[in-house]
Amino acid sequence: MEDADSPRTADNADDLAELERRARLVDELGQELDDTNRGLIALHTELEAARRAEARLAAIVASSDDAMISVDPALLVQTWNPGAQRLFGHAQEHVLDHAIGLLMPDAAFDAFRAVAKEIRSHGHADSYQSRWRRTDGTEVDVAVTVSPMRDLDGALIGFATVARDITHQLTAQAELAAARADREVMAERDRIARDLHDMVIQRVFGAGLVLQSITTRITRPDATSRIHAVIDELDATIRELRGTIFNLNQPAQKAASLRSQVLDETTAARDRLGCAPAVEFHGPVDAALTDETAAHLLAALREALSNVARHAHASAVHVAVRAGDELLLEVADNGRGIDPAVTRSSGLTNLRRRAENLGGTFEVIGRSEGGTRLRWCIPLKDPAAPTDPAHA
Repeated sequence: MEDADSPRTADNADDLAELERRARLVDELGQELDDTNRGLIALHTELEAARRAEARLAAIVASSDDAMISVDPALLVQTWNPGAQRLFGHAQEHVLDHAIGLLMPDAAFDAFRAVAKEIRSHGHADSYQSRWRRTDGTEVDVAVTVSPMRDLDGALIGFATVARDITHQLTAQAELAAARADREVMAERDRIARDLHDMVIQRVFGAGLVLQSITTRITRPDATSRIHAVIDELDATIRELRGTIFNLNQPAQKAASLRSQVLDETTAARDRLGCAPAVEFHGPVDAALTDETAAHLLAALREALSNVARHAHASAVHVAVRAGDELLLEVADNGRGIDPAVTRSSGLTNLRRRAENLGGTFEVIGRSEGGTRLRWCIPLKDPAAPTDPAHA
């Protein structure tokens, strides 16, 4: 038998220790592989959840009726959803990498830049209302929300912009305001009617009774006849007051809308023009204009159509009325163009004077395709605008 301390026995012990070391190493590697596998599974789960969340977000952006637009710090359009195309008419390839000012009149772009500046300075800005422009040149009322986009380090990388069409909302608000005003007017009319009935008529009637009692004590015929004449006047006054009370208790009659009045004017001018004018409206024409402003517009329209009928010899006439911060009337024709003598006509002078008295502008220019374009423009938000200019 070999001695336990022999070299062979020592070699066996070393082999056993090496096997145990390797077994431990295999176990440790197996544990690491298991941990790595669980980590990969968790990472895959997180990535899949992020992918699904991103897909849901993309579906929301793609299906939204609102215009959702992202711009870089230089205000160049980077993304453009289908809602933006439906609202403004631009295809995505026509707006990407272009300034977002493409969608706005100058004043609206100035407002957008001010909001972007506010976000850069303070990190946020309030929503606001504006008027943006479609591809066909018409303008649409929108509620605009601008939010900052930042990278992981918090640096500003652009602005997320949402524009919502609020045309119907503004129309509904104007109609609601008009309905409330009507109710207030009717309440005031009812109060006045009650006061007339309960106070004024009773006093007049009482005065008539006193005069009748006096006539029995007067013997002079001329004095008696004069008193009876006064009594008759008081009776007539009572009848008129009762008629007034009846009218006050009736609902106020609605005046025809400005749109319908413009259409009536253009229809009435058809025979003189020799053609039926095409008419278009932009903005809250009926809601934005006071009765006085509407009267000025209709007078300007009548004069402009009369001028076309007298001088243009046109076969087509186009009328456009735009209401926003200002009221713009455009009358374009395809007639024989501008005659220098016509610019000195009394009709054009009246149009110019009417516009200037209201703080506006007036011009008559030639069209490149032939004919003439008349532009009559006045501000709508100037409370100090003069009234009662010379009538055309």
